[in-house]
This record gives sequence, C-alpha cells and structure tokens, in this order.
Amino acid sequence: MPNEVQRPAPLRVPRGREAFDAREALNGAIGSRRRCADVPDAYWVATPGGGACMRTYPAGTPRAGGTMLVYLSGDVLLRGRGGVRLIAASYARRSPADIRQEMARWSRDAGTPALFLARPGLYGSSGNHGARRRIEEVRLVDGALDRIKARYRVSRFILAGHSGGGQLVAALLGRRRDVSAAFISSGLVSAAEVMRAYQKRRGRNAGPVEDPNAVYDPIGHVREIPRPAPDIFVLSDPGDRAVPFLSQRHYVERLRSAGLHPTHLLLKGEGRTRHLLVGPLKAGAALYARGEDAAAISAALRAMAPLPPPPQESAR
Repeated sequence: MPNEVQRPAPLRVPRGREAFDAREALNGAIGSRRRCADVPDAYWVATPGGGACMRTYPAGTPRAGGTMLVYLSGDVLLRGRGGVRLIAASYARRSPADIRQEMARWSRDAGTPALFLARPGLYGSSGNHGARRRIEEVRLVDGALDRIKARYRVSRFILAGHSGGGQLVAALLGRRRDVSAAFISSGLVSAAEVMRAYQKRRGRNAGPVEDPNAVYDPIGHVREIPRPAPDIFVLSDPGDRAVPFLSQRHYVERLRSAGLHPTHLLLKGEGRTRHLLVGPLKAGAALYARGEDAAAISAALRAMAPLPPPPQESAR
C-alpha cells in the first residue's frame, strides 16, 4: 500500500511560533531520555513498549492539593483516496505559542490551571501517531499524568478529550482514582465497533483500516471504573459523519448498565462532518471547574451548540 512505510526521524523541538511538522506526525519521531531533557515542559515516560517523551503546555498557577484541567486532542492522521495516509492540513498551521494561548484562555475561563498533554507522535511528543488507540498510547498518557501530578502537586484532574483523545480519557477512567470528571466529545469510546464500521464503509479494496482486535476498547473496561465514579459527560452529534453516533450511545448504555450515571448531551458539531465539538467540550469542563452542576452545564452547552430541528415531513 503506498505511503504505508514510515521513516521516523529524531524528535524536533519547535518553540514559539514555529509550526509543527506534518512529516513528523506522519512518520513518527524518535525520542530518548537525554533528548527529552531539552524539551520544554516534557517528561520521559518509560513503558514496556520502550517509552516516549511526552510534551505538555501548561497554563495558570497550580495549587498544591488542587485540581488541574487536562486536554487530549483528536487524531490528525487521515485516510485519503485509495487509503493513502495523510495529515490534516490544520496540523502544520499550529505552533507551541498557539497551544499555550488556548490553554491560557481555558484556564482563565475555568479559574483553574489547564494543561495540553500532547499525544505520542503529535505536537512535540515523540512516538508514533500511526500506532494510536493501542494499549501503549494509554500507558504513555497514564504515566505522563503521574509525572504531571507529582510536579505540580495537584490531587485531582478534570480530563477532556475530543475524538481519539476522548478514547484515551475513557480508557483512563478504569486506571486512575484521581479523576473528578471526564468530558468526552465525539469519542471513539466503542473503538472496536468504530473500526468495524470503518471497514464496512471503506470496503475490501479501499485500503487498510485498523484491526478492531488491536485497539484498546474503553467500552470493554467500564466495570473497572472505580467507585465513587467520576462525573462523566459524553458529548455527541447524532449527525456525526466521522465517528458513528451509535457507538457513543452504546458506550453510555454500557455505563448505565454498570450502575453509573453519565450525562449524555446531544449537540451540533461544527464543520461538514459535524464532528467537531471542542468548543462545548472545553466550555463544559470549565463550568465544572467553577462548581456548576450537571443541569447547569447541560443547559449552557445546549444553548451553545443546539441541534437543528428535525426535518418536517411534507404534507400529502
């Protein structure tokens, strides 16, 4: 298959307004403990798979024993015509300065420290974005949160993840006891179901998709979520053309069958695919950090991104 062979290079360290490199996101970046020492606000996280340099972009002033907002972004690796791998054009238009400004705004809105945790292979972290959704990615993000917690001496996290980042947030719920709330938008929370839907959509001759049996599937680990459980907010657009809405509904149903009480919000996503719900995601997490309850958060987000009314049947 064309463009499937990856050629990873040593990790670059973009700073300020220097744009991120789409070729690095496509091919992967090689890091080391020594190289990681030169990366701002980064942590070397060792795992059974080897480890990675996990870069972060913090904003606000953490308070010992306090809470921190953490954002995990969506995927940027796409499949074009014929299954060719490509990186979303928006990726190379972003810079460390952009992310820091976004986190500063989020922190101000929430009145709480906020931090962007770059996923492996993206936004200055080493690793391979092509190997996303596997247990290794979950372990790296989990280990990075341990390091962040120790450095800033915070005691609790409010996690927010969009799309592929939502899959990671859902995966972390069964592994951590320091999560006050989880906000998941357009998430791959039933990852194997989504991969099977992609296979069916693309057909046999349209290029490869990820093996449903290889992904880490949060829906299969719902009963591992500790009690008392964190507050869980799932944001979905029934018209999402990127991640099937039913996969998110199935996840919410599984949570409820396990005795949990998630808040499932149906909102209108941005863009042609109606997949983007990052604005409501961050707004909801900020409101939670300010002490608002689920009812107030739900009302605010529905006002922010209301679903269009259903089409009326024509009179006969």
